[in-house]
Amino acid sequence: LLFVTIINMCAVVGIGVMRYLTKDIYNQVITLFVGLGVGSLSGSSFYHLLPQAHPSLVEEADEQGRLTHSYLHMAHFSLIGVYLFFMCDKIIKIVLEMRKESSNKTGTNDIELLKLENSAGKSMGDQAHGICVHDHSVEFRAGDSAIAAVAWMIIFGDGFHNFIDGISIGASFAESMYSGLSISLAVLAEEFPHELGDVAILVASGMNLRQALLYNLLSAITCYIGFAIGVGIGELGPDVSKYAFALAGGMFLYISLGCMMPEMKKAMEEALNVSLRRGAYVLFLQSVGLFTGLFLMYFMARYGEEFSI
Repeated sequence: LLFVTIINMCAVVGIGVMRYLTKDIYNQVITLFVGLGVGSLSGSSFYHLLPQAHPSLVEEADEQGRLTHSYLHMAHFSLIGVYLFFMCDKIIKIVLEMRKESSNKTGTNDIELLKLENSAGKSMGDQAHGICVHDHSVEFRAGDSAIAAVAWMIIFGDGFHNFIDGISIGASFAESMYSGLSISLAVLAEEFPHELGDVAILVASGMNLRQALLYNLLSAITCYIGFAIGVGIGELGPDVSKYAFALAGGMFLYISLGCMMPEMKKAMEEALNVSLRRGAYVLFLQSVGLFTGLFLMYFMARYGEEFSI
């Protein structure tokens, strides 16, 4: 319950910290946390949730009876495949930007091609935002009814999302302490930028800051309900809890790769439009966050059970 409360207080803590940060530093912190969220959620899915949904993978032991953790090596290759193609995409963007800056000729065809590429990227980014729970790019129309609809959409969407998070955390703590800590850290890394974005949307829809925080906290109550249900599922035994782990693993993959990674792509492309150096710096921050999240999840999966809490 302590970890659920800490996660639910992300928005309040974030708003308090934001007041002391400049806009540039705030953007850097959010960029870092988005990368951390992608690494933590994808690592949590590959290293913890999906293996727990297939207990035979985790229970392999050597001749001395010690767990071999051989499944972690295969998880490495899966995550390397994801990050490799992500980096290839970004490096190609940077190389094209370098060629663009070094060239003195700006032909009409090149300009039209660049405009087409940018518009296509923007369209794909908008589409990714539109289908995700973590939609932070909502445009508001005049009129109280439209504003209220957007606000309620955010509140109810967050409530459902927090409910699933609670089930994941509860089932993980029922499995083991280190598993619960791993899932909680992954959710915490993802929730920080997510909750800040949701509060910003609610404020932009016409609410004052106090109302936005209140509704945000109300939607977080479902996390406690999900936690209680998750603990109950975990107590029923591995034959039942493995379905909760499989469901949570799929959800974490969708949020990290389907929602947050397009956010990283969009942020990097916007930075490239400012300057090549800015784009490279954003990619660096994203990579630091991503690898930090992956390392934390791997460390908890490999060595967490060796610590007694």
